[in-house]
Amino acid sequence: MSRSFRTEKESSIARRRIQHDADGSVVLPRIISRKEYPGDVHPLSRRSLGRLLRTVPEEYLYGLSRIELRARESIDIGCPFGMYIGDEKAIFLYSLPLEWRLPSLSGWLERSLNEFFAETTTTGKEILVRWPNKNLLSLWFYCEVFAHELGHHFRNQYRHKRKRGDLIREELVADLHARRFKERLYEEFLRRSAE
Repeated sequence: MSRSFRTEKESSIARRRIQHDADGSVVLPRIISRKEYPGDVHPLSRRSLGRLLRTVPEEYLYGLSRIELRARESIDIGCPFGMYIGDEKAIFLYSLPLEWRLPSLSGWLERSLNEFFAETTTTGKEILVRWPNKNLLSLWFYCEVFAHELGHHFRNQYRHKRKRGDLIREELVADLHARRFKERLYEEFLRRSAE
């Protein structure tokens, strides 16, 4: 049986079709950095994002046109943290402060923040989230937000290989891709620690 697009692995498709520059390295998507919301930071700077993209498997980068670092769109934090626009094949990542004031915290977000050592305290009608330093915020943002949006891009890029799911299924699959990135990061950390 001959190979077809539907049976060929995503990594093989990407390796064959992704652009390479003269020295053979993958041409990365454009990274556009816009000014943050007043008092915010971009959890992943343009420079650190450029370095991180060199570690991302080709099948996640293939077809991605750009990544934009933008000011958050409202005073509400995390509405949204990031977004993937399938028609443009673009990821938007929004700025965040080092201290958040939230009216409530979902179970997922609370577990996620605790895993990355964010300090959460309840004060009256709001929850205060403090990041001990920007590096922990960056790590959380990479593993939970950026990797999730890469998962959406992966699903969109290879959508002809499988049926389209409903919104809940799409979010769950993007979460699975994010978990893969987190596990790879932990494995790399453990490997380097053992050396």
